Amino acid sequence: MFTRNEIERTLLLHQPDRIKTISLPIQRLAAFESVGPFLSSLVRFELFGVSWHFNLDPAIEFIQKHSRLFGTIRELKLAGPNDDRLSQKPGLHRVLKAIRNPKVIDLSKYKEATKDLNSYEIQNTETLEQLLFDLDFVPPPPTSTPASLTSSPPSTSLLNLPTLLTEQHRRIQEQDHSLDLIRMCPRLTTLQIGIQSPAAFKWAVSRYDADPTTMQQLSTLHLSSNKTATVKQALEDSVYAFRDTLEDLKGVALRLSPVDPALSEVPPFFGWAWPLHRLTVLSLRGELACWFDMNSFKYCPKLTEFHLTLYPYSPVKVEYLEQVVLAPQLKMLSLVGRWTLTDRLMSILGDGLTKLKDLTVDGCESDDLTGEGLVQGLNKMKALKTVEVELGPRVGALMREYRVARPDLVVRMRSDDAPWFDGEVRLTPAYRP
Repeated sequence: MFTRNEIERTLLLHQPDRIKTISLPIQRLAAFESVGPFLSSLVRFELFGVSWHFNLDPAIEFIQKHSRLFGTIRELKLAGPNDDRLSQKPGLHRVLKAIRNPKVIDLSKYKEATKDLNSYEIQNTETLEQLLFDLDFVPPPPTSTPASLTSSPPSTSLLNLPTLLTEQHRRIQEQDHSLDLIRMCPRLTTLQIGIQSPAAFKWAVSRYDADPTTMQQLSTLHLSSNKTATVKQALEDSVYAFRDTLEDLKGVALRLSPVDPALSEVPPFFGWAWPLHRLTVLSLRGELACWFDMNSFKYCPKLTEFHLTLYPYSPVKVEYLEQVVLAPQLKMLSLVGRWTLTDRLMSILGDGLTKLKDLTVDGCESDDLTGEGLVQGLNKMKALKTVEVELGPRVGALMREYRVARPDLVVRMRSDDAPWFDGEVRLTPAYRP
């Protein structure tokens, strides 16, 4: 009987010079060491299951040996430990350093990888095009003792300690160096990273103002932060600096901002007033989803996808979503979270989004939405092809009947396997399509 490793090695050695991607768990890497010298066209190397008790030396040796023989590995993806409580973790420095000319570095499944961002030694930053980190993790700001704490007499230092700490925090906010490495990657087109300072992209604004032709050609930018105001400022700076190339923009506010009564009646204040001629996808999560000024749509003529995810505790006004029609070219709209759906809203969206093909509504509040209002709104969307709905048993029952009445429309529901809702509300012939 052949073992699994032997069978896989036989398959790999059938035409090893044509293999471009290898993806396997770290536990099984040693079994494929003998295959490495034959992989002359290997471009992408993916390693999963990395945990604190695994030694990365075999992976480093594999990449180093392949680099000496062929040097064709350009893309790296590592899925590492997701437990940020672990004090002992395998280091990434030697792995990243082993790749000769990296094009894609995907650490989006390796928690805390951004902690050591500026200490990574990349052989050739000029070849790097995509750099991906975990959006759900934002490294803490660097902590260092101000020089005045060590140079001043003890009595003076203690008396001024609150002032000194405040000054240190201000300097961290104004002079953020967490993206120094990124500034040195001239061909970078895709960046996904959590940031700690609102000044993270001030350098990009300055560079654009000095000479727009020297800007990196960022087309995909995904940013997150623990503070809504931080990611808001970084996004606005980025949208300004990368306006000529940006195609896919995503902003994630991981935590709710402190309640400020002065802001309770202020309209959304995150947006821009300059053209983004290439932007096609916009995704906002957390408070950013209800802070966005939808008048910005006027400057995005090619926007076709809009994704809004609202956390359960985020406040939002009922009429806010009515402004989505300011982007009449949308083909995909996703509303996830406690958005309030009403008959009026469905009618407005139906009239204004005539090109919409895919609609997702998940977890929204639908107490004020009638079956007639829901169906009439959907029927107005003449280009609609797919609807994903998860709004509870009442709406689920309505959508099952609607699916029968509209065989041309794909209706998906996670609750399809749940017991049928035996309520009184049903589609009547009066408003069936």
